[in-house]
Amino acid sequence: MAADTSTPTDPLTPAAAKAPLGQPDLWGRLATHALALALVVAAVWLARVDLGRAVLALPPELAQTATPPAVAVVAQTSPTPTVQPLILEIPPEAPTADGAEIIRLADVHTIIPTRPRYEVEKYTVVANDTLFTIAEKFNLEPETILWGNPVLADDPNVLSVGQELNILPINGALRVVLPGDTIDKIATAFHGTVEDIVNFPGNDLDPSDPVLVHGQNIIIPGGWRDSIVWQLPVVTRTSVGVSGASGEPGACRGPFSGPSGTFSFVWPANNHYLSGTDFLPIGHPGIDIAAGLGAAIYASDTGVIVFAGWSYRGYGNLVIIDHGNGWQTAYAHLSVINVSCGGAIYQGQVLGQSGSTGNSTGSHLHFEMRSATYGRVNPWLYLP
Repeated sequence: MAADTSTPTDPLTPAAAKAPLGQPDLWGRLATHALALALVVAAVWLARVDLGRAVLALPPELAQTATPPAVAVVAQTSPTPTVQPLILEIPPEAPTADGAEIIRLADVHTIIPTRPRYEVEKYTVVANDTLFTIAEKFNLEPETILWGNPVLADDPNVLSVGQELNILPINGALRVVLPGDTIDKIATAFHGTVEDIVNFPGNDLDPSDPVLVHGQNIIIPGGWRDSIVWQLPVVTRTSVGVSGASGEPGACRGPFSGPSGTFSFVWPANNHYLSGTDFLPIGHPGIDIAAGLGAAIYASDTGVIVFAGWSYRGYGNLVIIDHGNGWQTAYAHLSVINVSCGGAIYQGQVLGQSGSTGNSTGSHLHFEMRSATYGRVNPWLYLP
């Protein structure tokens, strides 16, 4: 029997594994592993690439049609956001690509600056106007209204409904040129300077040869003039006759005797605030207290009546109390007077009713205080 010379087969070892190195099946397996490794390396490299830039770098014909899968999915599942137009502020001088200028869009929030005014305006007085309210309308000082209107003669009580006033463009004074006027004289009279007058555009003067024309309005910037001081009728409890009151109808013939004041004062009306012109040392030496037509008016202190009736000086129905201690108080524009000459009156007693008589544009109480020592004083300093 011949001997078996074949190699025994191991049941645990596959036949392919016993192929010697360099055979074709082993090389194929190595190639497969190398390919897998190359794919892994390529995937890692691709993961580091900026896909957004890769899309922008596509050729134009591909960029218009190619849509990355991720973008396509978002477009299908997310609503399209509303795109707000972007408006860029481009300077007017910046040209466009084709050389044409771009016009800046109008800004609805632009604030147009107020242009200076140089001319004298006209204003018609209406009911309840006062020197202060008119000045406030035009952003001027109250004195400018007086110094711009000679017809007022520095007395705000001369204001009347329908009266036409000059409104200056700036604070200062107005001179209507008369024969013999010169710029030097005007500057001196209104405490201004020749340079300010000549250089103010509203005066329309040639700086090299300023010539004044009769009737021309000349504005003195910052100017003012010496004021006319209107006095209350001068009547006291010791006066004999009415010579001191210029013969006014309401003046009382003295002398009188009666109670004296307390040197303290109370508000002469129920309201303790103004409805008209405040105290001005020049032109309005009193205060206009709010008081409706027919409102009760009270004696500010105890004394004797030395004026009760009509005044020609713009006060209308006027009452003056002499307090016998150097003080007097005056109550003007009354509609009704409840006291008579020489009568005694006590602090807080009703003397009349508020009105709008005389030179007044609305019902109120014009209240003044006068001291033999200090003259006409500001009532705010003495009312509680």
